[in-house]
Amino acid sequence: MSPSAEEHLQNAVRMHQASDFKKGIKEAETARKKFQKEGRTDRAIEALRVMGDCTLNDRDLKNAQKIYENLLDEGASISNLWFQAAANWGLGQISSQKMDYAKALQFFQRGFEQAQGVADNWYTAWNGFGMGNALRGLARLEEAKSAYQVALQAFRKANQPTFVTWVENTLKEIGSEVPQEGLRIWLCPMCGSKLKTEQAVVLKNGKMTTCDYCGTAIG
Repeated sequence: MSPSAEEHLQNAVRMHQASDFKKGIKEAETARKKFQKEGRTDRAIEALRVMGDCTLNDRDLKNAQKIYENLLDEGASISNLWFQAAANWGLGQISSQKMDYAKALQFFQRGFEQAQGVADNWYTAWNGFGMGNALRGLARLEEAKSAYQVALQAFRKANQPTFVTWVENTLKEIGSEVPQEGLRIWLCPMCGSKLKTEQAVVLKNGKMTTCDYCGTAIG
């Protein structure tokens, strides 16, 4: 007997957690097709969300953007703010990867409002954290601190000590920064840590680097 759609989806989640993103994408795609055949729209959209997260982490930003845009549309089609919050977070992450902090901020703000609309701590935290990073990248430090504080409380409510530590680290870093007009700050799009000068040079040259704090591949 072949695995059910739910089993494929759970396998996709496990693959994502194990950083085996290509297998996660395949499992999520299979789950989505099965859910669609069964007429289970909400679960098919959930499979799309997992596909997006795996694709983002696999560094395929072009396809990840398409998936999150579809997720945004499909979430809106069933009036589901949680899926829309997830999609806006993903689109904000893609913009952050490109160091387009102004665009990232717009996505994260929308995602934050949508997550709060359904009292969801997970995407309130992640979109709030994204807002903080984007504002920091724009040298709007006082606003960034406020966003980080909101993210910190939401991560605590969601019982996510690792991510609480990430936010606390960014708050320590930001306390020593003095914004300078025209100076671009290069941040890890995942944990918000400030990248070293040599890492910024690598990114500017179109190559990849790795965050020293959380290990995320960037570029």
